[in-house]
Amino acid sequence: MSPRENLLQTLRCEKPQWIPVCPYLFSNENPVRGVPEALGEVFRLSSGALAGNILKLGEYLGADDYLLPVPAPADLVSDTCSVETREAEKGKFIKILSTPKGQLRQISEAMPGYPGMVTERYVKALADVPKLIEYFNSLRVRAAPETVKKIQDVKKMAGGRGALFCRTNGTPLGMCYRVYSDITNLIYMIADEPGTMKELFDCMEEKYFKLYEGMLRAAPEIDAFFGMDDTSTTLISPDMFDSFNVELINRRADLCHANGKIYMHHSCGLIRGLLPVYRKTRMNGVDAFIAPPVGNVGYAEGREILGPGYSMIAGLANGLGAMDEDAIRRHVARRFKDARRAGNVVFYVGGAHLSFAALEMIFAEARKLKTRKES
Repeated sequence: MSPRENLLQTLRCEKPQWIPVCPYLFSNENPVRGVPEALGEVFRLSSGALAGNILKLGEYLGADDYLLPVPAPADLVSDTCSVETREAEKGKFIKILSTPKGQLRQISEAMPGYPGMVTERYVKALADVPKLIEYFNSLRVRAAPETVKKIQDVKKMAGGRGALFCRTNGTPLGMCYRVYSDITNLIYMIADEPGTMKELFDCMEEKYFKLYEGMLRAAPEIDAFFGMDDTSTTLISPDMFDSFNVELINRRADLCHANGKIYMHHSCGLIRGLLPVYRKTRMNGVDAFIAPPVGNVGYAEGREILGPGYSMIAGLANGLGAMDEDAIRRHVARRFKDARRAGNVVFYVGGAHLSFAALEMIFAEARKLKTRKES
């Protein structure tokens, strides 16, 4: 079985031969201490040619398994609405979304050395909702041939070593609390005008679904699609997820499955209370399954609640309390023991909290454990 076949079998909850351990890079989430000179550009430029840089990191570490991100092979564009961004003052940016029904404003701010943070979101009151509906109604799918070529190149580079995935829009509920509105205003608007908010969510999902169709047509090379919600019970309740998301996730999953693809739901956060609701869906699994002490449910316990048929992608370094050799060995051993009890877990290795030496040791320990049972 090739690493690619083993990884796909893991994600589909079939019968893999080993626990995949994949190197991980992401902009603003990479080690900065002790990075070897040979990998300096890989870490600094990871927001660009991300898949290629992950392959370079993996080759340095001796990796076998690769779950490689690729950009969307199609996007949504509007012929009647526009977005303009200007810098109001140093580190403060104002973005204006103009629609035939009026403008929406977003403000983001950044301090030197830190990622930017949105401090004002587009939709602040019910009067803003028709403007966002107008924007989504105006959207059409546009293929991206240059991106498709890049995806094909990644496919060739990966060969039998890895699978390709695309991070794409989450659910309308998730996209609203992550992008378009803050959670407090969103909850009040849903309570005060459920009909208006249903109209917004319905038109958003219509366009997102069409985008999924367009991406599946454009790039059959992609193996899996991740709906990016950052779902957590710190933001929404299980009842909200049940009411707004289960039906549409099943529709997306069915579309992906009909095309031979995998659909995962991105859920980094406290998700213990959401797992019984996830069990109602036909998604293949949970991305960024965060175990304690940062999360609130482990892999084996999560399996008991989820039942069979749902894979888990997890950060192996998540929750590491110290970076000395003994602490790393104990941590990796615990994670593998839990993952082996659960079954169908894929590990990422990376994270900004690590030194490169710690990342290298975590990876080396994981390679020792991934194909054998611990004593």
